[in-house]
Order: sequence, then structure tokens, then C-alpha cells
Amino acid sequence: MTLLAARASAEPLIIIRADPSLEGRFHYGPDGRAGNFIRGRGPMSALLTALAEEGSAARPFAIAAQAATAEEYLPGFRASHPMPFVPSEAFPRMWIGNAAKVGTHNDPTDNIAVVAAGRRRFTLFPPEAEDDLYMGPARPSPAGTPVSMVHVTAPDLDAYPRYKEALAKALEAELGPGDAIFIPADWFHHVEALESFNILVNYWWPESSPAAAP
Repeated sequence: MTLLAARASAEPLIIIRADPSLEGRFHYGPDGRAGNFIRGRGPMSALLTALAEEGSAARPFAIAAQAATAEEYLPGFRASHPMPFVPSEAFPRMWIGNAAKVGTHNDPTDNIAVVAAGRRRFTLFPPEAEDDLYMGPARPSPAGTPVSMVHVTAPDLDAYPRYKEALAKALEAELGPGDAIFIPADWFHHVEALESFNILVNYWWPESSPAAAP
């Protein structure tokens, strides 16, 4: 954290926070009209301070900054951390937080995600599993795209019985620092950060853009 704070810019970023009772799940609120978390803005130094404070809590608030443009908040990041396996127009974004969960969703772009700190567990479902994932409303959405109503870490199979069919098609991978995962466009994925401090760097690009050769 110290190295990150020393190199971070003062630009404010969006920080989200969820109550400890939610066990790190960023999701729809009870009425489905808003998220179950609050949003604020502050510099990365404030985010890191909050994460350090929550790190010793028995039941911490879930705190995260998601999809923050790396170059904006860590100037020079792209040059010092080149990624040879993505097209030139794909730029790095950072996901920084504690033990939190991003609900199952998909993106219309290819994606490479690299764990920089902590550990993350990815659960992937193919596009044809959509009908068994019980996707929620598009607006509002906790992640900017519809999110599954099923909590992967505590599924209610009485309420969502078809989810068993999705589980039969699921793939799971647990990544540590330096590990990366490729998520094809339209594949559904649930992401769980497993430690009190986690950083993920990801790259999105359209399927029509050829990735760089290894």
C-alpha cells in the first residue's frame, strides 16, 4: 500500500462501500431500484487509508474502486507495466478493494484480468447458461450491466432452481499475484476478492481487434 500511495495522483476516484451485513456482496438493493451500497469520491490515498482501517475489523465494510483508469491514478503505469497480449487500444483499468464480490455478469468485449495483489476466485459460465442465471434488471445495475440474482457463494436453489443447470456448466479458477485469466466476450463471470487487500488490472477490447501475438 505504501508504494501505491507514493505513486498515486490526487485525482478523485469513485469509491463504493457496502455494510458488513452484506458480506462483501455488491448487488441490487432490496427494492431493485438502486444498489445495496453507497458511492463517494476521494483520492486513492483516502481509499488506501480506509482499506487499512478495515483490514483489522472482524466484520469490515466492503470497500472498492472499480475499473479505475490506471494511467489517470498511477501516471506512467502503462509504460512500466506493458501487456503484450492485448491490442494497442486496450488500456489498463484497476480494481482495488478488500474482500468483496462482484455479481455474475457479462461484457460485450474480450477481457484479460491480471491479479496484482491478493487473491481472486473467478466463476465463469458460457453464454448459453444465461437463462439459468436469473439475470436482474438492466437499469439500475450494480455493475453497469445486468447482474445475476443468484449469489454464487450462497445460492438459494429453492428460489432459483435452474441455477443448478448453470453450475453444471461452470468453470472456476483461483488466481494469485501474477496470475491472469482470459474471459471471452459474452461469457458470464462472478469475481470474488479473497483477502483484505486486493488489486486486479484488466484490459477490455472488442472481438474485432486482434490481440497481439505471444
